[in-house]
Amino acid sequence: MKTTLLIAVSAYALAFLPVGQMALAQVSEEILKSISMPNKVETSIGKRNSLNETYASVTIGTERLLNGFHAANADNVLLSLRHSSASRFRFADRSLGGFGRVEDRQALQTAPPALRIAQASSSAPVPTSTPTSEMSEEDQIAEAMANPLSYLWLMFMQNDTIWYDGDIADDLGEDAKVQNTLLIQPVLSLQLTENWKTIIRPVIPINSFETVGNVDISTDTPGGVTGVDFDRKTGLGDIVLWTAFSNQYTPPYIWGFGPTLMLNTATHDQLGTGKFSAGPMGIGMFINEDWILGGVAQHWWSFAGEDTVKVNTSLGKVRADRPDVSLTDFQPIIRYRVSNKTNIGLAPNWRYNWETNQLNLPLGGGGDTLIKMGPLPVKVGLEAYYYVERDDDFGPKFQFRFLFVPVLPAPEWSRTPLF
Repeated sequence: MKTTLLIAVSAYALAFLPVGQMALAQVSEEILKSISMPNKVETSIGKRNSLNETYASVTIGTERLLNGFHAANADNVLLSLRHSSASRFRFADRSLGGFGRVEDRQALQTAPPALRIAQASSSAPVPTSTPTSEMSEEDQIAEAMANPLSYLWLMFMQNDTIWYDGDIADDLGEDAKVQNTLLIQPVLSLQLTENWKTIIRPVIPINSFETVGNVDISTDTPGGVTGVDFDRKTGLGDIVLWTAFSNQYTPPYIWGFGPTLMLNTATHDQLGTGKFSAGPMGIGMFINEDWILGGVAQHWWSFAGEDTVKVNTSLGKVRADRPDVSLTDFQPIIRYRVSNKTNIGLAPNWRYNWETNQLNLPLGGGGDTLIKMGPLPVKVGLEAYYYVERDDDFGPKFQFRFLFVPVLPAPEWSRTPLF
């Protein structure tokens, strides 16, 4: 009985851990291009006495914004807006980065004299009619990064180090086991139609787990577990691919939905579930100048894969049942924006395993900020969590998370409607 319990708990613990030089001279310039497309910019320029007409001039892509980006040949684009109170556009300091639908951008381009777009050469003087509403290039990128459905492409890397312990480890005289997962998550944005876009996010886990290498079983009557030998395995885990579709990707309210897949790609039996699983995912967020609030929900049901897994014992190899997958993952996101570039808050992963009726619920928090590594913008962050609800037999107790997120230039074709 104890052997069965140990194997089952170990299989659970191991199966449901997080499964989830470009030409640097051009990098930041291309990033700014990817988030500075003519679109529905939403920013306050202050009150005007006249109710009939308002004039605003906003310069996007000036030499100041491109300073240090080696973009001497970049065009400077002047957006001049003349509009009436009946159909006023509001300009805001905080939204020059990557927001707005294609139809809104086209409306602006085809509505003279409401809008004139003048492209000047790099040697031409740059108008600066609204210096207070201009943002630095880093602030523009940080603003776009606050929106998970923006036009940015990211190489999101997250390292989770988790300490596991419990009654079984105590009974066997074992110390806490350290499990580590590096999640490599390219975030790719594609414009499908004038109104709809999709975000593709593969989650590639590199796992390093202390797994059950051998179980010592006594030959007494009744038999019992007398010891467990742990063996560290490192390799690829189960790749997760989630895809979100959205026609509401302009803050303050954004949302998306789509499928999520978990693939049986682990290079060792102990580093994955041994199953192919699928289910729905959804994302909903509220974003303003002070807060980023919302969450991402996913659920997987297994539909194919391995039914058993081999376990080495002192009596020879035995086969233990592989549990089916019925797993819910919810990531609440609560962040306070200390500045455009710096946030504090939390974004843990809460998981409920419907096969074992077990909830893993970490609480804690941390912070992140945008820095420059040469010309490359990179978000770095650190978070710490304690599991207030977990499997007492063998489950996660403490977690440290490190974030490293380089921002990549989004190719021009990704912002052009495919259909």
